[in-house]
Amino acid sequence: MMKKNGFTLAEVLITLAIIGVVATLTLPALMTNTNEQQSIAGLKKGINTLTEAAQMNSALEGFDYSGLVTNEKKTTDEVGNAQQSLYGLITTRASVDVGKSGTGKGWRQNGSTNTTNFVIYFRDGACISFNPNAMSTVITGSHGSTAKDGIKIVYDVNGNKSPNILSNCAKKPAGQGADIAQGSAKLEDICIKENRVIKDQFGVVLTGGYALPNGPAARWAVAQ
Repeated sequence: MMKKNGFTLAEVLITLAIIGVVATLTLPALMTNTNEQQSIAGLKKGINTLTEAAQMNSALEGFDYSGLVTNEKKTTDEVGNAQQSLYGLITTRASVDVGKSGTGKGWRQNGSTNTTNFVIYFRDGACISFNPNAMSTVITGSHGSTAKDGIKIVYDVNGNKSPNILSNCAKKPAGQGADIAQGSAKLEDICIKENRVIKDQFGVVLTGGYALPNGPAARWAVAQ
């Protein structure tokens, strides 16, 4: 008589329990890493898009981010010339959802709706947010001032979708002392794994013909 080999019910249950424990321990880390990589890829794409928009506009219209002179939501002036505004530059040189863009428009940061910032939504689901009032300090028609200071914006890789949290570094876990002072510390010392929070929003500065990462988290992400 032929003897049949197989697993007992107890062996199957023990195996499933082990698989469940391993999955519970590894899946959160795997999901975090996947989300990090998606955010990093989104930031790099956004920086490329914003840089290409400025450089294309410079070639065709003769001005880039350092040549902006108004905060108004216009793409042309009264006689049909390209309006030298951030909104005008980006909407004429990138794929933008004009209907969704404007002041407020449901953009969120850290869980709160921001009703004062101007938001420009891109067709790929990303958006940028900036305070038009704060921009008046750098958009003065003086190219040197604007090029030096740049226009600080927040780039959100997935628009209004959660988590809507600004990426940051040097945030130590509770009970491990004060956060690292970012002023003089090296990037590799600030953005170590334990101190790094990479989410869907990043600081970016627009200066001249370029979009550049603004802040340790954004600079770390672009360096990957």
